[in-house]
Amino acid sequence: MARFGWLHLSDLHLGPHGSRLLQPLVADLRDKNDWLGVERLDYLVLSGDITNRASPEEFEKAYTFVSGLIEEFGLTAQRCIIVPGNHDLDWKTEIYRWMNKREVNASKLAPNTFLEAGPGYLVRDEAKYPERFKNFSEHFYHRLTQKPYPLAPEEQCIPFLFGDDGLQFLAMNSAWEIDEHFRERSSISEKALARGLATADHQLAGARADGKLAKDARILRLAVWHHPITGNEKIQADAFMGQLRRAEVRLCLHGHVHEERADLLNYLEPKRSIHVIGGGSFGAPTHERPESVPRLYNLLEVQRDLQRVQVHTRSRRKQGGAWEGWTVWPAGAPGLKRSSYELTLP
Repeated sequence: MARFGWLHLSDLHLGPHGSRLLQPLVADLRDKNDWLGVERLDYLVLSGDITNRASPEEFEKAYTFVSGLIEEFGLTAQRCIIVPGNHDLDWKTEIYRWMNKREVNASKLAPNTFLEAGPGYLVRDEAKYPERFKNFSEHFYHRLTQKPYPLAPEEQCIPFLFGDDGLQFLAMNSAWEIDEHFRERSSISEKALARGLATADHQLAGARADGKLAKDARILRLAVWHHPITGNEKIQADAFMGQLRRAEVRLCLHGHVHEERADLLNYLEPKRSIHVIGGGSFGAPTHERPESVPRLYNLLEVQRDLQRVQVHTRSRRKQGGAWEGWTVWPAGAPGLKRSSYELTLP
């Protein structure tokens, strides 16, 4: 096989009707008449907002859906790269406690860890705060991968090395500081990134020392998180991208904005440029998507030399309809559009 096949889904927002989403997706991927004809997938990337309200019942739907994809396309749970989004944290978890103003010295509290509430303050309970992702871990991630999702924020940049394929993913949580009172606070934890990059380097060094990876073997590093790094609703504290460039990350996948995205960062320095791909929304209802933008997903075909990528953008214009190509990308001739585009990686 000359190429890898990666399925990138984001913003599934799986609720009571999640079981209806699998069959149309499988039919689209297998359709040879529409240029796909996928028989097996090499990787599945889920870039957040897997559920709508992070309830155990919704995560059960998500588990059934992903298990169906694994069975249909010869995947394994180890080849599923999964990160949470802001809809995958449980807002029912009590993470703030009310305290009378006379009991609190607000000047000594960290910014954005408390709110004024009448005669008192809502103060963040640091011990309970990470438990917002407990449902995500217990009812979906752990069940699927047989490993718990780390609740400690500094551990939420997880490297996955697939030496035989020359790939290393960094799975990051851009919703780690979001809660019911601070809904727009997307970011990447500096501690998590430092720890994750160090672990990724150790993985590579160990694989080369053990002879599992040739010393001169090309490695494609990718990063996956939920929020965009450009445009509306972007991560404001974006300096971490400089660290990713220096660490030779060449491709980033995200979701959240419910529309197609394709960006090239640091294009003036080609050897350290980064392609950023937004997956659109696989399952968000009409009122939660930009005007005239349908449900979307991406199928990435990656050449085995890890230098060229073709991104197929698929759309579902009507509820209950079939998936088809989303013809929005320039075709090289005036007035012509196509449903896929190609990237060349440095």
